[in-house]
Amino acid sequence: MAPLPRSIGAVVVVLAAAVACGTTTSAPSGPLRCEGVEVLAVGSDYSSSVVCGAPPCVLGPSTTGADLGDDPQLTASNGRVFYLSRTLDYVFEVDAKCGTPKGRFDVKSVAKDASFAGAANPHDAAAAPDGSVWVALYNVPRIAIVKDARVVETIDLSAFDADQNPQAESIRIVAVGGVPKAFVALERLDDRDLLRSKQPSFMLRIDVATRQVEATIPLEGRNPFNPMKEEGGALFLAEPGNFDVADEPLAGIERFDTTTSTTRLLVPEKVLGGSVAEVAVTDGCGAAIVAGPERDVNPTSLVTFDPTTGAVLSKTPLLGPTPGYDLQGLAWRGSTLYVGDRRAGGSGYPVHVFERAGTCELADTKRALAVPLPPVALRAPVSP
Repeated sequence: MAPLPRSIGAVVVVLAAAVACGTTTSAPSGPLRCEGVEVLAVGSDYSSSVVCGAPPCVLGPSTTGADLGDDPQLTASNGRVFYLSRTLDYVFEVDAKCGTPKGRFDVKSVAKDASFAGAANPHDAAAAPDGSVWVALYNVPRIAIVKDARVVETIDLSAFDADQNPQAESIRIVAVGGVPKAFVALERLDDRDLLRSKQPSFMLRIDVATRQVEATIPLEGRNPFNPMKEEGGALFLAEPGNFDVADEPLAGIERFDTTTSTTRLLVPEKVLGGSVAEVAVTDGCGAAIVAGPERDVNPTSLVTFDPTTGAVLSKTPLLGPTPGYDLQGLAWRGSTLYVGDRRAGGSGYPVHVFERAGTCELADTKRALAVPLPPVALRAPVSP
């Protein structure tokens, strides 16, 4: 159960000139704006969306369009960055340095082949060494494998939940002993009860070459939410369980070791006092957005933690609590942490900038980048 919509109506307001939706490879066009870009950002008011590099991050033909949809995500994998238009079943590859869309494919055929009437709802994407892109689908129990802008293969996940849809939330492709493996986090929510978390969530390990599921590992926490973050041979998962509870024993921040396929609940939810919505991890320092349990409010705060021991390092929140579910988007770039804030500021919606000192001490620079729509996701740009 989440405090924001997983899949909402497909009515889209076009804010600027946009490409037509009639082809599968077109993308918003325009000059790249890379000068001074600090972070890649996605913003959405859940009727329109923008993807861009901030600063300058402005609405325009190269950043905004009907194809971008109303329920977006931004993810990075093996040097490539992808924007997911979840309600429209489009996946854009965006320039990893500038944030400008440069190519597009769709996963609509997967929903049709599975006799599903709605959107396939792509939630995450990962790049494989052979150039293919593996897309985790949320509404349809499939992994879609895309090559040359078309779905060439799917992996059926229906056996991993009794209701035949285990809600694949996140996917990462990691080399284990030099061999690429896909790790897929399955929420396994109750489709008959408002998508509440009532049973163990799973991590699948899939061999990329053979497309075979090699292992199914129960996670210690439940409801892995938002893309996993990879750091130092581990995957870090935000696991809120149910957002209207703040002390569930099977929720918090989980650390999954990709070498051994073992896992542990690193930071319990009850220590944090809220449900973890997102994590970002760099060497020796983790940051998390934590949401309070007030139903339909879910005030958010920013905290830090030790990614090895699980110790919570911030005695009080570094930002927040906010009046509602306002903090969204979290990204490290070197020693700088960027935090999105959906509360309007003077020139748009702020992305707060924190600087790291010492092991994991964060100082608010009192500087903010502006995004023209409320932030949803942030990623560090990738240098060529």
